[in-house]
Amino acid sequence: MLRPRSLLPLLTAACALPPAGAEPPAPSDLRPAFAAYGLAPRGQGPRPTCSIFTTVAAFEFACARATGRGERLSVEYANWAANAATGRTCDGDFFHHALTGYERFGLCPEAAWPYAERFDVAAMPTPDALVAGGRRQAGSGARLRVRWIRPNDGTAGLSPAQFDDVVATLARGWPVAAGSGHSRLLVGFTPDATAAGGGTFATLDSALARFDAVPAAFVRGEVNDAFVVELAETAR
Repeated sequence: MLRPRSLLPLLTAACALPPAGAEPPAPSDLRPAFAAYGLAPRGQGPRPTCSIFTTVAAFEFACARATGRGERLSVEYANWAANAATGRTCDGDFFHHALTGYERFGLCPEAAWPYAERFDVAAMPTPDALVAGGRRQAGSGARLRVRWIRPNDGTAGLSPAQFDDVVATLARGWPVAAGSGHSRLLVGFTPDATAAGGGTFATLDSALARFDAVPAAFVRGEVNDAFVVELAETAR
């Protein structure tokens, strides 16, 4: 929900690499699947809603995998739900608040509440009809489960086991929501022993409204929290 931070200091920083002789992690690339489901990157514009966009994108992809078809879900509704569930009046929020909003109110289609260019807290409604629709969406997504890879404890950086979990989750076909100074959805990984941190992650970035990339050193050292939305029967 904050502005992106520079990645340049990470390129020269020491980072935790796999031990010599370890089997390299599996590569992954979910961008073709996003395209097949019609879920191209969307832009947040000037609003600080990256964590909401990232959360919604994770649910969109998981729902598409569960149903076989892509559907745009409402970022504006998810933003409202995070506020309604926590008593806040924020434009944009943290992952755990966005997920609290989902747990209480579900999600609704984008067409029911399109994303606005500007946030007006005074005009923020209590949309009873949308809440009912959102709850139906949550019910239809009962096969889905949110799994935290790294809850936010106020510190930054993944443990080696958490990093390996992120890479393995991507290899199983599930994107990973990653929060830092700016939230992104990790949608692929290319191992490279010569790259900072041992590889490069493909990202879906709402601030840029496109796919981008970050070095593995960034994910190892700067990610505050990470979660995945996956099918409950396939979740570990």
